[in-house]
Amino acid sequence: MILQRQLVGIGQIYFQASPIFGTVLLLCLYLNAPALALGCALGVSSASLAAWAMRLPPENRHNGIYSFNGALTGIGLCAGYRLDGALPVWIAASGLLTAALTQVMQRLRIPPLTLPFVLMMWLAMAIGQNFGLQPLTTLVAASCGSAPLNYLFCTLSQATFIGLAPLGMLLWAAMSRRDWHLAMSALAGASISWLTFIATAAAWPDSGIAAHATGAGINSTLVMLALGSRQYRWHLRLAGVALSIVLSVALGGLSLSYFTLPFILATWMILSGIKRH
Repeated sequence: MILQRQLVGIGQIYFQASPIFGTVLLLCLYLNAPALALGCALGVSSASLAAWAMRLPPENRHNGIYSFNGALTGIGLCAGYRLDGALPVWIAASGLLTAALTQVMQRLRIPPLTLPFVLMMWLAMAIGQNFGLQPLTTLVAASCGSAPLNYLFCTLSQATFIGLAPLGMLLWAAMSRRDWHLAMSALAGASISWLTFIATAAAWPDSGIAAHATGAGINSTLVMLALGSRQYRWHLRLAGVALSIVLSVALGGLSLSYFTLPFILATWMILSGIKRH
């Protein structure tokens, strides 16, 4: 039962409250780089333990609401920093903080989405080296290229720092087995991003906008998953995708390591607009 709940928390990164999907994601992380799977397991476990210790609502704990940001942060830290003595401590502490931040945001009636993950990554970038973290590379998502199939599945997997399109296909297959419509929504989000950047590059070759294509694809995919999981209408999902693409380009132009911030902001805007109406 405990293991199943951890796997559900891992699956919630992609809005999949499924231990089967969580298992597939953990396997893909391991196949891409074993350290990513280790960081994910440590992050989700520490966040779950923190949520239990704080006696947060059991239903949300069992559904992985308090632990998926810990899992994602563990993956992100292992993708960007050397696996030495300081890193596991950072991951464990980040798991605790993400669970606490999620609870605070819920009390404020703000959808946490992946904001706790983004904040933890920024914190690591700001002060991590002062406390033992050793960067591997610059924390920027690898390019997914412009080939259609590679782009679609690479951006899906890059949400969890997996840079291989075949593993993205495996993730998508597991997602489609559980919810075909949601899986197609994810591909639609990535497809719109791809079409946007291909058309823009053709019309404006010297724009340099292609440098933001991968980040925009990741965030547009997540927007589709977030809004699709709540079964919002297609025009709202498309508006969210458009906003996420614009925000990805704008934040990327500022040389900001934005991670999933465009997805968060775009989703908040759509949800805020729905509430006002």
